[in-house]
Amino acid sequence: MKHKRIILASLLAAAIIIGAVIWIRSTPGHPPSPPGNPQAATTSAGTVVIGPGQMTMSGIAVQALPITRFQPQTSAYASVLDPGPLLQLRGQLRSAQLQTDAARAQVAASEREYRRLALLNSQDHTVSDKVTEAARATRDADRAHLEAAQASLLAARDTARSSWGGVLTGWALAARSPQLDALNAGQQALLSVALPHSEAAGTPPPTIHIGLPGSSGAQIIARLISPSPLADPVIQSPAYFYQAPRAGLRTGMRVEAFLPAGQSLEGVTIPNSAVVWYANRPWVYVQSSDTQFVRREIAVDTPAPGGWFVAQWRGGERVAVKGAALLFSQEFQPKPQAGSPSGDAGDDDG
Repeated sequence: MKHKRIILASLLAAAIIIGAVIWIRSTPGHPPSPPGNPQAATTSAGTVVIGPGQMTMSGIAVQALPITRFQPQTSAYASVLDPGPLLQLRGQLRSAQLQTDAARAQVAASEREYRRLALLNSQDHTVSDKVTEAARATRDADRAHLEAAQASLLAARDTARSSWGGVLTGWALAARSPQLDALNAGQQALLSVALPHSEAAGTPPPTIHIGLPGSSGAQIIARLISPSPLADPVIQSPAYFYQAPRAGLRTGMRVEAFLPAGQSLEGVTIPNSAVVWYANRPWVYVQSSDTQFVRREIAVDTPAPGGWFVAQWRGGERVAVKGAALLFSQEFQPKPQAGSPSGDAGDDDG
């Protein structure tokens, strides 16, 4: 009988211990946050709630993105040419032109002199036949010199056109050429732009954008001069001459050019700083209220200066352009679970 009372007491003690353990584990380890706590919290997948004070402390900045029109672009390669050979050609052409002009003037003078002497010889022979024949020989020699000068000038022009095209050759032949003066002074750069094969059959754009090496997306505008008679030596596609401000361009550089492609689009430009990548897809955080951000996927198939152009976007929406990574971290921060243990229940030695 005494043995049965001992067993019953042991079972009762075990039941009390088990009940105590269950009660301890059911007690919340942390009290719930009171209403109005400024600490940020994730309300649902893709949505982050954060107070204004926390936004300021975390350095999160938002910006309203206006609707703009954007011209899609395709890239090409441009080479910065040495203007030295063109400037040297200018001197050669000008010299040949001046020699031709001088020979033409000499022919005109000798032609007048011959006609004057021939008239006097035919009227009263005040001028001998010998003098008249000498004047005619001089005229014929001057004509030959003019033809030789013209042939040299024509050959120089043909050589120039075969390398530089008609427009640049015309600049070199002109008595005054502000364009070549700007190249010579280092104010402008001469570019050879190789159009992609898909664009080669069309009309080259009158203006393109040139990316400056070593800069964070800075670009300058280049203006079309003329087609180049030579193909690009690297990609073997048609090339075109463009002129651009010298800026940071140096002779021999191979830089990227951006050409218009297709019709312009309407949408917004999203800065690179606003984009976070998750599951190999790009996202931005759009502010849906004063304290709430919603994660939204975007398309990054249309690059724009400093970011990405996204079509079919409502204008005026506010996007986190600074601190997007903090919002992403907050969204995926583990949340405290009610009923989680606050510590070990202790060892049971019974």
